[in-house]
Amino acid sequence: MKDDSLSYWTGKSVVVTGGARGQGAAEVVALTAAGAHVHAVDVHPEDSHWWVDLIEQVGDGRRLLNTIVADVATESGWETVADAVRDCGVPLAGLVNNAGITLRKTLSETTLPEWDRVMGINLTGAYLGIRTLAPLLEDGGAIVNISSTAGLTGYFSAAYTASKWGLRGLTKASALELAPRNIRVNCICPGLVETPMMNSANAVHDLDTARLLHDGNRDATLLDRGAHPAELAAAALFLLGPDSSFVNAADLPVDGGMIGGGIYWRIGKATGNLGARP
Repeated sequence: MKDDSLSYWTGKSVVVTGGARGQGAAEVVALTAAGAHVHAVDVHPEDSHWWVDLIEQVGDGRRLLNTIVADVATESGWETVADAVRDCGVPLAGLVNNAGITLRKTLSETTLPEWDRVMGINLTGAYLGIRTLAPLLEDGGAIVNISSTAGLTGYFSAAYTASKWGLRGLTKASALELAPRNIRVNCICPGLVETPMMNSANAVHDLDTARLLHDGNRDATLLDRGAHPAELAAAALFLLGPDSSFVNAADLPVDGGMIGGGIYWRIGKATGNLGARP
């Protein structure tokens, strides 16, 4: 019989990138609540309100939280993380490559610096994280990469889509290499998640466009809603922990049925064969 999550995570540490807000913060909160020591990594300055909010969310688990300001797109940033893990002295059992940015532009609209920035954070950051921390991971540990439904199908946002498809490939290549140490590497593909990034206008032309994108994602989801970040955190905790001990090199859509419903979901609604919600 497997240990419960609290006893399993006691005396183990996990690194979570993009950990100061949104989905990453939810993962940090879930892991500290389970008893893990968590290294939350983000680029936001130490005095940012995002860190303050995270500490408040963690509450009594504050003693298990170590916040690290670092840029995951750089080797020096990951050296800072590795040093913190070594200095902590708590065995490293997991890595969540959650940090990511979006850019809602087509291929022809995207400049090379924009392309490089998205790739640097979303894909190169995960590569650097695995390369840097895999030697520190205890045998039997786990890595979770956060991709997207945009990494499972076509999407107009060229750089974002390419980075998320690439992250799935990186997941499988890493799983092959790390399997002899019984380190599993899996990928979560979220759909619409109600986070600040999804609801912001910083990657689109205006707030109206952001709302249209949000509502379009919701309408394409069988469950007719976005996920709460805690629902994604639960999936990450599952893939990091002992209950998924035989799950490896897998893509797990956590998308309310967005990908599974496919084009026929919308066709069925349009033709009236699938009834409207009450």
